[in-house]
Parts: sequence; structure tokens; C-alpha cells
Amino acid sequence: MKRTKNLFGIIIFAFVFAFLIPGKVHAAPGAGMGTVFPVKTSDSPESAVSTQQVCLNGINFIVDTYHDRILYNDSENLGYNLFSWKVMADDFNKPHSISSDGLIYLVTDTDNNRVATYTRIPTGEFIELQSFENVGIRPHYCVYDAPTASFYVWSSYTGEMYIYKRTAGSFNVTLSAVKKIPALYGLYTRSFTIDGNNILLCSQGAGGIVVVNKRTFGFVGAYPVPDELGGVVQVVHVGRHYYLTTSSDRYGNMNMARTVRSSSLAGFMNLATCEDVTAYLGGLTGLQIPYYITESGGLYYVRLIGQASGYEDKGSVFTEDAFGNILLLSTRP
Repeated sequence: MKRTKNLFGIIIFAFVFAFLIPGKVHAAPGAGMGTVFPVKTSDSPESAVSTQQVCLNGINFIVDTYHDRILYNDSENLGYNLFSWKVMADDFNKPHSISSDGLIYLVTDTDNNRVATYTRIPTGEFIELQSFENVGIRPHYCVYDAPTASFYVWSSYTGEMYIYKRTAGSFNVTLSAVKKIPALYGLYTRSFTIDGNNILLCSQGAGGIVVVNKRTFGFVGAYPVPDELGGVVQVVHVGRHYYLTTSSDRYGNMNMARTVRSSSLAGFMNLATCEDVTAYLGGLTGLQIPYYITESGGLYYVRLIGQASGYEDKGSVFTEDAFGNILLLSTRP
């Protein structure tokens, strides 16, 4: 684990260096703490297996997993391809998620078993502040939880939740706790959602949804899903419904990927009590894989991963009205 010293000094130095000597600050793969990533636009019109899209602090982000980078766009016009998007950082190994407390951005650098933090300096570049290594095995998902002023990070194979806190009035983040769910050790679990006093974990290895208490991490309940929904990715509570994304069936057939919703978690235990809403969210069953659904400002962002020739990734933004109807707000880029 690397610890940042004198973060304010690093930021001031980076700002002055970038301002006085433009083009001289470079980022190379694995460049590490203190690296300033020069502003550059995407060199590809499409993303590759992008797991997350979300708006944080007025900036739209796409986690472009198989391109080992995170893209951002702070313009109101997002465009119809990614050439108008910029690169936040590109020294990752299969990143999966990003979150923010309003000042810093925390990223799960999944295949490096690492978590890193960033901030944006006045000239527009992002700077890496801290790097935390050996964060379980393949940390997939992160969330900033405002009520506890903490970042929650999930290790997808060890059944562990790493909880980080930022020191008030500084950019410094420290690991405050590691909570264990022994029943999920060794069972591939892609994500979690903080839902009131509970945490909902989607575990493909466990065959469904596992619920624990947010404070104690004690077991609350489990909801096994049918084989057709076995490749569970994430479940979130939107309005009157829970929405569940799946990447495949139990046996890995990605042509079965879909998004379903139900009025309760128990509703996912039977296909008859689920509603397939894949098409309502701009997806195509058998051609696109819905991945993470991330809430921001009362809107829900879902990434749809193209898996057939001619179908690129895209993002959809939606919400529910008071009657439970889906309101699709955007399907691009």
C-alpha cells in the first residue's frame, strides 16, 4: 500500500508544472502516485466491454474496461460516438467502477487488485493521489456512501468489503475497516448496492442475491434465482421496483443476458414473477449485456455491452415515474 505525503504540495506542483511546461507531464502504464494525465481525446469511437457509466459532479464517466481506461465528458453534448470524450486515466488493468465524494474520485483497478484515488486540477487534468494495493482479489465495485462518509469497495472473490475514509479537510484517504462475509469467500460476486440499512450483493457464485446488514454485515436473507438469471450482475431499488441485470444464464450463455424487474427481491426467485425490461432500457436481448446500474441525482445509468458484430456498447439513462412506468431519458453514446 502506498500512502500519500503532502498531497496539497503534489497538486500545486502538478498545477504549476502543467501550466508552465505544457506537454511535459506524461502518464505511462503503472506511472503511479503523483502522475498527471494530460488532457487527450479518445482514439476510438467505441468502448470495449464498458462496465459502468455515471455522472459524478456534473461530469459523465464511462469505465472502458477492455481498453484499460476511464473516459469523461464535461460537455452538455455527449455526441454520438466517443471521439468527443476525453481520457481521465489509462494505466489500469481492466477497471470496473468509479465513485466520488465530490472532491476525489476512487477507481477499482480490478485486475491489478488495486484501488486508486484521483482529483482534477485547475488546468483540467486528473492527477493520481494514492494507490492501495492488495485489495483482495479483483475488486470490482465501489460506492461512496454519504451517510457514513465512506467509500465501500468489494473484493469479488474473497467476500470482503474494504471501507475507506477521507480525512476531513484533506485529500488523504485511509483504510478504516475490512468487513468479511465468510459465506461468499471464493464465490464470484460482481457488485453490491447499499439499500437503506442493508447491502444487496449479487453473487453469481452463490446463485442469487445475498443481503447483509450495513452496520454489522450480519446475514439478513438470500434470494436464489432460477438458472435463466444465474449470471447476476447487479440489483438496485428504483421507485416501486427492484431491477436486476444479468450477463448470462447459470451456464454462461450470454445470449440469455437481460434486465428484469420485480416489486420485491423474492420476485426474482421465479421467472413468472419477473418482468423482462431489457427492451425498455434500450437493450437487445442476445446482442447486448446489461452491466452495472449506477444512481446519480435520482437518475439511473446502465451500461449495455455489445457482443455481436456491428453492435457497439452504449449507455442508457432511466428512472421511474410515480406509477412505476419506466422513463428512458437517453440511449447514447
